[in-house]
Amino acid sequence: MDKGQQMRFTDAELATIKSTFKDNDALLKVLRKVFLPEYDPYAPFGQGIDLWMTIDVRNLDPQTAYTRLLARNELITHVEQQLAQIKFLADMKTETAQEKEAREKKDSTK
Repeated sequence: MDKGQQMRFTDAELATIKSTFKDNDALLKVLRKVFLPEYDPYAPFGQGIDLWMTIDVRNLDPQTAYTRLLARNELITHVEQQLAQIKFLADMKTETAQEKEAREKKDSTK
C-alpha cells in the first residue's frame, strides 16, 4: 500500500481476515446466521431474503412503527455490508514488491 493511503485495517488485521475468511463462505454464512438469525441461510451474500419481520408494529403509532422498521432495515443493511467487506478483504490480492515492480514495468511499456 502506498505511504499516503490509509487503511482501516492494519496489515496484521488483513492477514487475519485473509487467513480466516478466504475461500471460507461457510464461516461467513455462520456469522450471518449469528447476526441475522431469521435470514434465509441459502441466500447468496448481499442477496438476503428479508424474513426478519418480527417487529410487532400493530399497536404502535405510525411514526414509532416507521422509525423501528427503518432502524431494522438499517441494521440488516449494515450487517450485510460488513460481511461483504470481510469477503472482499479476504479475497483481495496482495502483491510483493517484485510483482508490483514487474506490473508497473509492464504497464509502462503499453
